[in-house]
Amino acid sequence: MKKETENQKQPVSDKNTERVDSQAIDQSVKVSGAADFNQILHETHRIFVQYLHPRLKHFFEGLNDFFFDMAEQAESNAMQNAYFTAIGDTRKNKADLTRQFAKNVNVIFQKFKSKDYIYFIENKEQAKDQKKALTLIKEDDLDQKLAINNVSAKISQVYTKELFLLNARFSELAGADEDLKNNENPIGPDAIVNAFASSLKLLKSENNIKLMIIKLFEKDMVESLGPAYRLVNKFFKKNDILPDLKFEIKHKSAGNHAVNNSINYLAQALSEEDENYKKIANILEHDREKSPQQSYTPENIVQFSQLSDALNQITVELFSDSELENKEIISPLDLKDELLKKLKTLKAISEGQQISAADENTIDLIAELFQFMVEDRNLPETIQLILSKLQLPFLQIALKDKTFFSDKHNNARKLLNIIAECSVGWSPETDDNGVFVKKVKEIVDFILKNHEKSINYEKLIERFITFDQKLKKRSAITERRTTAQVSGRERLNMAKQKTAETLKRHLKGQKIPALVREILLKPWANVLVLSELRKEESPELLTKHRDFVRRLVSASNPENTDKRSDDAIKDICNEMIDGLKLVAYDIQELRVKSKEIETCLKEINGISQEEKSIDFIEPADILKLSKEFNQESSVGDLIQNPDPDMRPPQGLPELDDVHNQASQTLVLGEWIEIDAKTNPRRVKLSWVSPISGKMLFVDAKGNKMIDIFPIELADKFRREEFLTMQQIPLIDRAMSKIAEKMSKKTA
Repeated sequence: MKKETENQKQPVSDKNTERVDSQAIDQSVKVSGAADFNQILHETHRIFVQYLHPRLKHFFEGLNDFFFDMAEQAESNAMQNAYFTAIGDTRKNKADLTRQFAKNVNVIFQKFKSKDYIYFIENKEQAKDQKKALTLIKEDDLDQKLAINNVSAKISQVYTKELFLLNARFSELAGADEDLKNNENPIGPDAIVNAFASSLKLLKSENNIKLMIIKLFEKDMVESLGPAYRLVNKFFKKNDILPDLKFEIKHKSAGNHAVNNSINYLAQALSEEDENYKKIANILEHDREKSPQQSYTPENIVQFSQLSDALNQITVELFSDSELENKEIISPLDLKDELLKKLKTLKAISEGQQISAADENTIDLIAELFQFMVEDRNLPETIQLILSKLQLPFLQIALKDKTFFSDKHNNARKLLNIIAECSVGWSPETDDNGVFVKKVKEIVDFILKNHEKSINYEKLIERFITFDQKLKKRSAITERRTTAQVSGRERLNMAKQKTAETLKRHLKGQKIPALVREILLKPWANVLVLSELRKEESPELLTKHRDFVRRLVSASNPENTDKRSDDAIKDICNEMIDGLKLVAYDIQELRVKSKEIETCLKEINGISQEEKSIDFIEPADILKLSKEFNQESSVGDLIQNPDPDMRPPQGLPELDDVHNQASQTLVLGEWIEIDAKTNPRRVKLSWVSPISGKMLFVDAKGNKMIDIFPIELADKFRREEFLTMQQIPLIDRAMSKIAEKMSKKTA
């Protein structure tokens, strides 16, 4: 028992532990008799859980470091707080999470034991019909279900052989009529990933945090399932459960021409059909029905290998390393003619031979796709030029794998979309040393050289996203600093504006001494500004300091019949001293001013008979301030001229049109192009002021470019001085445009 606890504290490598556990299985006593179903199932459960337990414990312990790193990179206080909350949540519950996972797996084995292979049900209504059964319920969250399916599909792809053997052996053990499927296997991908996801219900964190943990499970834990599966298979084999079973690849029917390669690892259930491609396919099918049928035979069709040879030669000739930035390359739409010429040169096309209609459609569609890309305003010209080199390798991909167009989850397609999306805000000025461009070139060059091999596009996506996140980490820090500066400046301006309004409201129409006006509009204005900035922490202090203005003005006006007592005047002076201390007013000067105010108020209120001359300001002149006075007062200017930066400019049309809607619906992180007619620059919406509603836009490095009111932005859109950038993925937009173009042509 002690040895097991030590292993849990410090998990050894999978290979070493697998070897130790394998030796234990070799030395174990063989379970006697096929009738001992329960004992074999119990031992299978023990082997599997015992292997995963220390690794899962280690996984949960490692979440602290992950969320701490995410908190450091967070782009907002809210996100940072969410990550810090997740650290406490997972740290507090890590032991319970491991235990809950084990309980969930136990439930699955109990259900398998009773020959019930439905381990998870979709909703609570179904659960009511099965109250007697202990059933795990998946959370009704689409994103989480997709993530679970994603991880399950990955496991199915990686451990095809192990799962094939396990499915057959569990079927034999249970006496099932047919081989169990992956989702019916008690230690299969669906069971284990759902058992893990279900254990996360113990956490109080938000769904997006749980989603991250599920994705981390794929990254850190999937690797451990392989050895666990092999140990269970070895145990089954030792106990004569299909000991001679061999792994067989089930080939698809001849009618299915999809190629099994590394481009798509996702299960069919995860595919998302491109509706625009469906329209295009229907149009092409309709055109084929209208045109005379051509007779295709293996002898007169240009084979894929011949097309591939021709495409490879064109790639070498047109897209060599030295020509990656050459603008004088062939147009995407002209590439088909270039391909036909090359096929003739290679004698692949002769009299009577032709490219099949399906391949020809694919060639045309890829040409249209890349033509759209090089004309797309959203993609910077330099990036367009680099990505255009992928036309030939992507043509070969599309010829082999028909899901490139039909399935939005195709990884080659996703790679192009992600690069395009990350490039939207790119410009030479914001790309220090051309790091981003070099990375895109590196990926394109890699695909050009290796596209005929089995490229792991999923890995390329993962590495590019990691690179892009690191690149944006520094700009995110600058952006947060920029936002903080603009936000702080606006809060200060608003505090000054409100202070000016307060003073103006209490001074207007009053006859008071110049000394009192000077106190209120200079040092006391600073007290009010500070109180405005701190009003969320101390609202009572702001109320008190505003009321002081009213009381001082009332006590200073000689025409006021309600005279103040000596004690009341002293209270006013003491309150003034306390307030001015907050703004570090000079102590010596404070004493002098306090004495002057006390003397002045006593004379005005008939307490002192010194009859000193008091310089009163008449009501008509009370708000007329000299330039010199305004320079000494923090709010003097604002009393006569409210801050124009805090209010939208006058005279702009308030129209309820698409441009106004575009300005109102713009979300944080979206890019637009400003000064499109003179000096085009790409900027991102970084922050919207909760005070004024102004929108702050920054460049790719996080530096402030403009801040503007929504009504101004709408007017800029209307005049086409600013342009919106499309947020829909590149290929989705291209397919929509191609479908629209083909529909018009057919009509």
